[in-house]
Amino acid sequence: VQVVARLRNDFMAVDNVRIMKEAVRLVDDAQATAPLGLQIGVTGAAAIGGDLLGAMAQSLRNTELTTIVAVAIALAMIYRSLWLVVVPLGAIAIATLASIDLLAILAQWSRQRGEGVWPEFRVYSTTQIFIIVLMFGAGTDFCLFLIARYRELLGEGASQRDGVIGSVDRVGPALTASAGTTIAGLMMMVFSEFGKFTISGPAIAISLAVALLVCLTLAPALLATPIGRQVTANKQDAAGSWFWTAVADRILARPGLVLALSLAVATPLAWYGIDAPVTYDIFSELPPDAASKRGTQLLLRHLPPGEIGPLTVLARLPGQDFASAEGRLKIAELSKRLHDLPGVDKVRSLYRPTGQAPGAVSLFSRSGLMSLAVAGSPLAEETFVSKATGGEVTRITVVLADGPFSPQAVATAGKIEQALSDLCYTEAWSDATFEMLGVTSGIRDLQRVTLVDRQRIQILVTLAVFAVILILLRRPVVCLYLIATVVLNYLVTLGLVYLILELIHGPGYPGLDWKAPIFLFVILVAVGQDYNIFLTTRIFEEQQRLGPLAGIHRGLVQTGGIITSCGIIMAATFGSMISGSLPEMAEMGMALALGILLDTFVVRTILVPAFLALLANASGVKSTGRAE
Repeated sequence: VQVVARLRNDFMAVDNVRIMKEAVRLVDDAQATAPLGLQIGVTGAAAIGGDLLGAMAQSLRNTELTTIVAVAIALAMIYRSLWLVVVPLGAIAIATLASIDLLAILAQWSRQRGEGVWPEFRVYSTTQIFIIVLMFGAGTDFCLFLIARYRELLGEGASQRDGVIGSVDRVGPALTASAGTTIAGLMMMVFSEFGKFTISGPAIAISLAVALLVCLTLAPALLATPIGRQVTANKQDAAGSWFWTAVADRILARPGLVLALSLAVATPLAWYGIDAPVTYDIFSELPPDAASKRGTQLLLRHLPPGEIGPLTVLARLPGQDFASAEGRLKIAELSKRLHDLPGVDKVRSLYRPTGQAPGAVSLFSRSGLMSLAVAGSPLAEETFVSKATGGEVTRITVVLADGPFSPQAVATAGKIEQALSDLCYTEAWSDATFEMLGVTSGIRDLQRVTLVDRQRIQILVTLAVFAVILILLRRPVVCLYLIATVVLNYLVTLGLVYLILELIHGPGYPGLDWKAPIFLFVILVAVGQDYNIFLTTRIFEEQQRLGPLAGIHRGLVQTGGIITSCGIIMAATFGSMISGSLPEMAEMGMALALGILLDTFVVRTILVPAFLALLANASGVKSTGRAE
């Protein structure tokens, strides 16, 4: 027995979480007293949406705790000093609380102002997860670069006061430019059509701006207190690590060969990443223990998958009363046209309220259709024909043969849309307008919008980040190469992650969640550029004193340890997303962590120094002059 409860909410409305909890409670109570063998479950689009939102909230809680623990452990392992853990962790904790309060104020102001040119500002669960992760990842990186330069200056004999002032003076512009690339990239998401992207990008950008402000004010202030006196000079970093010295020696000895081999390995993965598929199947992202998933499995034993979320077709024909005999005939003809489409299981309308197919093909003849069209009850008429419009609007419910979130259902929705479009060219329906509603129709629209958004965001983010680093470095060739490296890293990450997940899940793996490539691109191109900026600005600084090749060597050695530490911390924060209960967030966290590690150990360590060395060699100057 199927009992349908119609809700006023959309399937992803926040209130569905409350409704779903209450429905599950009622079902559990009924199941406890049910006769032996009777199984009761709850499912449907709204139930799935409610469970998805609930799982996302749980993922947020898990990610918050795991992120803080991961950063604290990483800092303790890297520095083995309580004070070097307290300064960045305390500063970013305060920055996170301040940014969340600021976003709450903006959201409240937006609701009071009402919708105008911009959509209502709100913070989604997905946005909150990225805010927490990026605040503790990027914010900690900012603080660590500041502390690293402070320790270096102490090692050179500077006083505590001079060390604080010098570290802010020397690292401040690079930190600002680094944060600027990320903020500029995230702000480009405001030009997307999909509302969640339009709001999420600026929200995360605002949070990072707060993190930068705290790192340039509160963190130096903490270093100027007695806490700063507990921070010891890092003489090993000042003298240069033997490991990074060896790496720099190998790269500078044969930069062309190193670069060629690296690109030879990366290119096939990048090529694979270009065509890496994505999935819009929300149902597959639910945790196995979700109530709606259990209810769906129960429903599929007895009913078609399309019953989870049928499509609704609204037909409007001016001057036509669909409750009349002629109108019922038109409904019958339309129902037959839809029923005959591949992928359609049932069609419920005033012609066939129960959706059962006619028992014989002859019933679809004109005389058979006429005899069936005049049949009907007042209840069916009230359900399928709108009296408010004088009967000009009728509703037809289409149950698909596949689940509403599946690619097959989306393809069937496309066939229905085309069939309705073709029908408008017939004389009887020339003045008609058709609208499709339902989860599957929404996913089809989402595919269209996000495909355009993905291309637009990628172009705008690339241009914005390029503009920022060009203003900072003022070296067009180097800037173009830096952009190319992070885009290459994005494609390599996408291809590698898909290959890994395909090996784990088997050949039937549908692909990453549709949001992953967009967030992955923005974060890897914008955040990944941070490390390039820190490296190149230090290299150019050293080249002014030591010359092109010696400056590259010195810059790589001096920044090798700190950038690696920052990359590990950033990867750890993204990896904390794996602790959530949603597979989509776990996969996205794995992809982001892998991308940051590739950027840290391949792009920054190999690709950038090798290219700068080739430029230096091409200039014909070995010990003095600029790198370009």
